[in-house]
Amino acid sequence: MRTQLALSALFVGLASAADSVAKSIYAVDAIKAIMPNAKTTCSPTDQCRTPEQAAPFLIKSLERRTTGEIAMVLSLIGLESVDLQYKVNTRNDDQGTANMMMAPYVKEYAEFLQLPIDGKSGADILQLVIANDFYNFNSAVWFMEKHCSDDIKAKMKKGTDEGYELYLTKCIQTTVSEERQAYWKRAKEFFNLTGK
Repeated sequence: MRTQLALSALFVGLASAADSVAKSIYAVDAIKAIMPNAKTTCSPTDQCRTPEQAAPFLIKSLERRTTGEIAMVLSLIGLESVDLQYKVNTRNDDQGTANMMMAPYVKEYAEFLQLPIDGKSGADILQLVIANDFYNFNSAVWFMEKHCSDDIKAKMKKGTDEGYELYLTKCIQTTVSEERQAYWKRAKEFFNLTGK
């Protein structure tokens, strides 16, 4: 059974190489379960990333997060990136990252990262951010920390349906669509969350 303790052990930094392998395998399994249409082959220059390529960056990004937070962030990334296939919106070249942030948030994130963005356009700023895979995947956690209230984050930590709905409607400023619910359902099933 995937307990809170087991999840913490697999997503938090552990010392030995064997533990690192276990974390990676478990994270890949989680990504594949939540994002079933993820590609199996992606080159470094492609927009897409495979579960195996994404796992190390997501493990690092989600260190010290609860199971509920991990499930919600992976659900969001799955939907927004179309199962890791895109990091730039094909209809809007200044919107992107793993969680498809709009241009003002991409710029804010780039400033947080202290990237050289002076005089650059929104699309160019986005390219600077997504050139680094960790920056790309960590954008969802950064956004959660920066733009979700403490009250909402407390509910997210518990992995409840209420927390997920508040995450979407109050932090991400979107609706709880059937497609988003489907990602959340898969995440709950993988992590054995009841949503209550």
